[in-house]
Amino acid sequence: MKKSTLLFTAELPRRKDLGEEFLLIYDDILPKKVPSFKKWSQQFPLQYPVRAGEALKSVEQFPDHITKIIRLCENTSARRLTIVVVGGGSVGDFGGFVASILKRGVKLVQIPSTWLAAIDSAHGGKTALNVGSAKNQIGTFHPPEKIVLVRSLLMAQPEARAFEGFGELIKIAWIVGGSLWSQLSKEYEVSSAILWKYLAPAIDAKYKVVAKDPHEKTGYRHVLNLGHTLGHALESYYRLPHGVAINYGLDFSLRWSVQKNIMAKKDYDSLLRAPVMGYLLSPVRDQLLQTKASVLKDFRHLLLSDKKKTRSESVRFIFLQKPGKCVIREVTVDEILMEVCRQKEEELNG
Repeated sequence: MKKSTLLFTAELPRRKDLGEEFLLIYDDILPKKVPSFKKWSQQFPLQYPVRAGEALKSVEQFPDHITKIIRLCENTSARRLTIVVVGGGSVGDFGGFVASILKRGVKLVQIPSTWLAAIDSAHGGKTALNVGSAKNQIGTFHPPEKIVLVRSLLMAQPEARAFEGFGELIKIAWIVGGSLWSQLSKEYEVSSAILWKYLAPAIDAKYKVVAKDPHEKTGYRHVLNLGHTLGHALESYYRLPHGVAINYGLDFSLRWSVQKNIMAKKDYDSLLRAPVMGYLLSPVRDQLLQTKASVLKDFRHLLLSDKKKTRSESVRFIFLQKPGKCVIREVTVDEILMEVCRQKEEELNG
């Protein structure tokens, strides 16, 4: 897979540095929240603003979007056209998918505007649409020509978004271990400044994982789904921000790793003592993982829709043995639900 060029900049890039002809796809909230973006976007004659969120990725709504985009781009050249996408994960997935199929594939530039996208989803070349409530069922591999990490754009987010980005940062630090985790584990605060500090090494860590399995053929790349199996179900069921759901999914995976004797209890206790772990769990933790029959039935349906499913009722689940060592095991959906109940009972019993 072709590697994307990474650019770290203080401000939004000049138009001439991005290509020849353009379609700008962007989160429609940006002109209202980021004055510099509004002025910058005016240099692009062809624009397609979108409302961010999982509804944007709905396969049912996609025909209407692509029809409008084709009309916008009817006088552009497939060879010269670049789609510039500015937004978070859902906008990046949508824009990347459009770029992969429009005119049989055109150049793509990703400019992530959220920490989640900057750390994770903008990298690796995957695009996706949702089918019903099942996330990321349809997609392509279409690496961007460039990924531009803009400090001023990322710092314009509310500080609350920093908490959501921290889950993905901790995830990749657990996967690769080494100096990334040893340094991150000592941090006492969650802030945009801390996320920017670790952005480059976190991205580098993800690319090292992707390079070993660029098209998800060997199975190694599945480690990037640490925390995401249950996390995606929680995200869909509770309509949670992705980062909040993944934070809880990571905690669930960690506890289950200990329960299955994949992670030693002493290593678990050592992880919990790391200062940064105080910021892992979602503030809505006590409202999650209800074990009523109706809720478990909905969870079961969502888990069965997981794209990591290996057989009719089994999925690949990522456990953590220690930072730098993940273990991939096939588990049944019912095993996951039983562990949900066990962890909830453990909480209730103190």
